[in-house]
Amino acid sequence: MEPYQLTRLEMAKLMYALKGQLDISPLTILLNSGNNTSNEIEHKLKIPEFILRYERKKQKTERGLSTNEIVELGNLCELTSLKSTAIQNWIKRDIKDLMGHPELGKKYSIDQAVILLIVRDLKSVYDFETIRPILNMIFNTITDRSDDVVSPLRFYEGYAKVLEYVYQIKDYIRIESALKSIVIEQTNRLREFYHDLSDDEWNIVKDTTSVTVLSVVVSHIQTTAQTMIQQIFNKYHI
Repeated sequence: MEPYQLTRLEMAKLMYALKGQLDISPLTILLNSGNNTSNEIEHKLKIPEFILRYERKKQKTERGLSTNEIVELGNLCELTSLKSTAIQNWIKRDIKDLMGHPELGKKYSIDQAVILLIVRDLKSVYDFETIRPILNMIFNTITDRSDDVVSPLRFYEGYAKVLEYVYQIKDYIRIESALKSIVIEQTNRLREFYHDLSDDEWNIVKDTTSVTVLSVVVSHIQTTAQTMIQQIFNKYHI
């Protein structure tokens, strides 16, 4: 059984709780997430120790996060993979002007943590030279949250809502499943083309062919995303 992970919408709710802006605790949100029971979640989801400490203290104010805690938190989210070394590099070099210094003593605010999650999502397609000006348009002066077009957390919650809708469209799931099936089916038909290969050699070529074709398809989607970002740059003269 795959470990249970939070959707981005659930992650946004968890972040609001960590800011002390909800009547329910972060732990309660984790245990009630998805369609699972609390016992199932406890077995499948590794709950970070800092969330358990938050629960014990009955804390209602915003809790600052260390980089390691941000990594723990981010890795609770589906399709998100964070490493402490990468986060440190981002903060010190790649998005230094986006993050700024820790806002809560030696720890980072929830909005700063969310910026890292947003950057991680954008990093799947874009480089830092593209990410920085786009996010600067929304968040403006990093040391002043009052001049944000929208706060990092609200922006994250907004696109989480769109993703939630997209993922629930049956056609989306069917298209993704159909695409994989089509690629595998067409790849299997190459057996005659590779008639001179042994079965072991053919299996290697077959599997590699499938993932390569899917990689090219993803590349096409990335090209569309790159075209759209260039249109935004042109529109706002970035």
